[in-house]
Amino acid sequence: MKKDCFLVTGAQGFIGSWVIKSLVADRKDIIALDVDDRQVRISLLLDREQMRRIRFVCGDVTNLDLVKNLIKKQNVSHVIHLAGLQTPDCKAKPILGATVNVVGFLTIFEAVKACGNQVCSIVYASSGSVLGSDAQYSHPIGDQAERIPGTLYAVFKSTNEECARIYWQEEGIRSVGLRPPVVYGIGRDRGFTAGTTLAIKAAMLGQRYEIGFGGEANVEYAEDVARCFVACALEAPEGALSYNMLGEILTVKNMIRVIEEIMPHAKGKITCIEQENKMANHVSDAGLQTLIGPFHPVNYWEGVKRTKDLFEKLHVENQL
Repeated sequence: MKKDCFLVTGAQGFIGSWVIKSLVADRKDIIALDVDDRQVRISLLLDREQMRRIRFVCGDVTNLDLVKNLIKKQNVSHVIHLAGLQTPDCKAKPILGATVNVVGFLTIFEAVKACGNQVCSIVYASSGSVLGSDAQYSHPIGDQAERIPGTLYAVFKSTNEECARIYWQEEGIRSVGLRPPVVYGIGRDRGFTAGTTLAIKAAMLGQRYEIGFGGEANVEYAEDVARCFVACALEAPEGALSYNMLGEILTVKNMIRVIEEIMPHAKGKITCIEQENKMANHVSDAGLQTLIGPFHPVNYWEGVKRTKDLFEKLHVENQL
């Protein structure tokens, strides 16, 4: 039986690093593709011996020949596509955002198409932002709810879901698009919702920090999100499917209370603005649970504790 081989794009990014960590733990063959070759985030999660089990490739996800040759020559069986620019970058540089987030997406599907039936499925990062805001829906919000993207980033992600549908319809390429909520954990240092992680780091260091949004948020620990990506890839269901992800819904002020409970020395140092984030938080993840089985994410208290402990370890080792 052929051994699973995973191509992970955006492998040096936040979620990409956690996906690599999950695959290493499962002893899978891994090709890690990223335009950045510095391995900063991955090195926070893996030791040197684990890093040696990964084949790192520095390259652009929009390079069709590169991606196609990697899939063919490395006998890739599963693709987890995470390469992309975040919301602020897409707003500041829309053409570059569309190039990476849409053309890069199409490049992956074209490469898989060119390789015949070699790849079992593609799992890619869509976003909870494709749905718009809570106020636009009745709750809970299902996977098939109308997409009402409110940013260029969300428009690009919504476009990806439609493109995936056409590739299934016309080429029979199986795919799963996951819609991560606000994801936190070591390595989250960029993007609109990175403040939930940066606040934990600041609290550990005894520094002040203001989270850039308020109201409610659907938050999920990075390790759980990574496990979902890997599980969906291994399931390789028929169709072009899109699934909501549900962690724990909390107000930002309650998140701050949890941080203060775990790190009492930070009391009063972590704050947030009053403006609510405009995301759909009250989603249903029934579809995802049906695909991969009952799934119980880490609660926020435990996720913050794990993140704080790892930040402390890295601080002692002068890696922060």
